[in-house]
Amino acid sequence: MKASRIRGQPWNSGSSVSDQIDFDAHIIQVAGGNNNNEILAVKVIHKASGAEIISHGTIKFNETGKEFPFPLTKPFMKASQTPQTITLELTKADGKKFTTSTTLSYLPNPRGPQSVTRIDSIYGGLQVRTNGPAWETVFPYSFYISGGWLNSDPGNLKRFRDLGFNVLHIVPGGGGMGYDFDQLDAWFEEAEQLGLWIMYDMRHSFQTPEYVRYQVERYKSRKNMLLWYTADEPDGHEIPPSSTSRAYTHIKSLDPYHPISLCLNCQNYHFQAYTAGTDIIMTDTYPIGVNTSFSNKYQ
Repeated sequence: MKASRIRGQPWNSGSSVSDQIDFDAHIIQVAGGNNNNEILAVKVIHKASGAEIISHGTIKFNETGKEFPFPLTKPFMKASQTPQTITLELTKADGKKFTTSTTLSYLPNPRGPQSVTRIDSIYGGLQVRTNGPAWETVFPYSFYISGGWLNSDPGNLKRFRDLGFNVLHIVPGGGGMGYDFDQLDAWFEEAEQLGLWIMYDMRHSFQTPEYVRYQVERYKSRKNMLLWYTADEPDGHEIPPSSTSRAYTHIKSLDPYHPISLCLNCQNYHFQAYTAGTDIIMTDTYPIGVNTSFSNKYQ
């Protein structure tokens, strides 16, 4: 069972009262007979409101894409920092029941002006809101940028924007957090003026809780903050697989309003463990200027 049109992501309470979350349920074959034409009764239950039925209907076995909308308004829902349990209950004609649950994060509005980012997991891309109720769809388009290149010419950031890129992703230097924060602040201010979003990179520091806290608290309230980036090829560098989940939990406790991303390098080296600590999985494709002579597959 998958929950919400923005699947698995917080639905900010600033959305209009007509917004709703859809449950998509895929009912598979049950052993012991032909169930293809059987109709099941469906209940969507919000346990925090006293097992209240917030949506209902019917569905056939093997049917997909059936929607059971429910409103994000009181008394059905209220904003909370704590994820809320939503249960889908299916009942056959003979009374046999099937249940599954998920959690829904329905967040209160953040304090003060800042960006809020959510993932559109059906249509792709990100949706961002700064001031007011309107959401802007963003398709991130960028590449890793070095501070040295930005410093080499004061006009480089504007040239970057003029070429059509919309996200500033600066790679930190080695050691500690790897940034000159005064310089970083200046770049982020210029980026905001140019309409560029921030993808904040903590590749060298995401395993150190005090470093993570310092950086998240410093930049989470920026109006052009888009998302966080923690591990860069942790599988290739043999970073402990559990490290991404620990960082994810810590960052979400400090800032639940922006998604977290990481990039993997290997085909399947502890893939499940690493990706348990991210909202967005990236990969190295390197399609530009790559030397394929070392790969038999691409000769």
